[in-house]
Amino acid sequence: MGIVEIAKIAFYICMIPLIIYSMKFYSISIYSLFTRKTKYKFKKSKDLPKVSVHIPVYNDPIVIRCIKKCLQFDYPKDKYEIVVVDDSTDETKQLLDDLHKKNKGFKLIRRENRRGFKAGALNEALKTSKGEIIVIFDSDYLPGKDFLKKVIQPFHEKKVAFVQTRWDYINPEEGLISKMSSIVYNAFHQSAMPVKQELGTAIFCGSGGAIRKKVLVEAGRWNENSITEDLDITIKILDKGYKQMYLPNLKAKGEVPTNLKAFLRQQQRWAYGTTKIMKEYMRKIIKSEEMTRKQKIDLVMLTSGFLVFPFILGVTISASITMAPWFNPSEHPELTLNYLMLSTKRMLASTFSNEGIILWVLTSGYLFHCALSLAYERRYRDIVLVPYIYILGLIVQVTNTIAVFKALLGIKQKFDKTPKSYYRGS
Repeated sequence: MGIVEIAKIAFYICMIPLIIYSMKFYSISIYSLFTRKTKYKFKKSKDLPKVSVHIPVYNDPIVIRCIKKCLQFDYPKDKYEIVVVDDSTDETKQLLDDLHKKNKGFKLIRRENRRGFKAGALNEALKTSKGEIIVIFDSDYLPGKDFLKKVIQPFHEKKVAFVQTRWDYINPEEGLISKMSSIVYNAFHQSAMPVKQELGTAIFCGSGGAIRKKVLVEAGRWNENSITEDLDITIKILDKGYKQMYLPNLKAKGEVPTNLKAFLRQQQRWAYGTTKIMKEYMRKIIKSEEMTRKQKIDLVMLTSGFLVFPFILGVTISASITMAPWFNPSEHPELTLNYLMLSTKRMLASTFSNEGIILWVLTSGYLFHCALSLAYERRYRDIVLVPYIYILGLIVQVTNTIAVFKALLGIKQKFDKTPKSYYRGS
């Protein structure tokens, strides 16, 4: 058996997981068409709980803008506090000192090291927090004045452990990468999260959300050994039988990556962290006595989702081998240009064959998912950009595959924060 025959077999084997996960996105998309996206009705409330707003920061001058927004909340001043945990080593440190001198409306905590990264910073903030509800913002987020009054309302139901708001974006028009990022992330919050709310598996996304302090402590606080501490705490909380709440009509605005390097770093962190959680919590999920069958199936699919990337890379490599003429002993073009022409011709013939079209349809669930989410928002012009996600995926498949194998093999991955826009406070 020659290398071409082996590549063909590998191609069809690797296609199986792609089709399975593609069907998942088709299912979510179709389910979302029939899922009533409940608009949570916010009401004026006299019984307001004490809230602690946590803002972890590391070398992000843009945090000044976030703090100023939080200082403007129309929430009783004696009912909320702002706790900023600063691990910075650059000019952010001085900017925070300057702001703190002018306005003592927030606590400023500094750590001697970055132990536990974001999770460690949040645990440090937790030590001095007086609020019964913890609200978390990454340094680039710009919450509205009424954010606290709205996000705390579902907590009147005692079983609700955390509330996640819908992410919105400040800079989607900054460039092609930022636009593509916003499309990808919007698909999750616009289509997937409402379905997850129905299933009882809406996740805490790490920013723009609120969590009950008592439940957070009961679940063991933030896991400092995880670089996706938000998903980690979600599973622990759901395993204890608590409820989650997703608010699609309360938006938290933040930034999306503006360049390819930043996008790849963010994706790698999520791929590594999610796969590591799958490795550590799969048995807990399956054997949970508190989770429903639907919750278990959805969380298994979620935590194992990044495993598809090695198979995507396998499809790319095996397809390249089967289409390249230099692996076929009967074809020996003398010129490089002829090699390229034969490869292109074979690729086009394979793509537009009956089998090729069927495979494209079967594996395009995620692209359909993104397009449908844009249609929900009537962003019809942006739908033409969806095919670019496929091109972006050709790059991400390599970096995410590396991250997945590092997680499976127990190789440590450093916490790479996503770079934010530069901001100088006035």
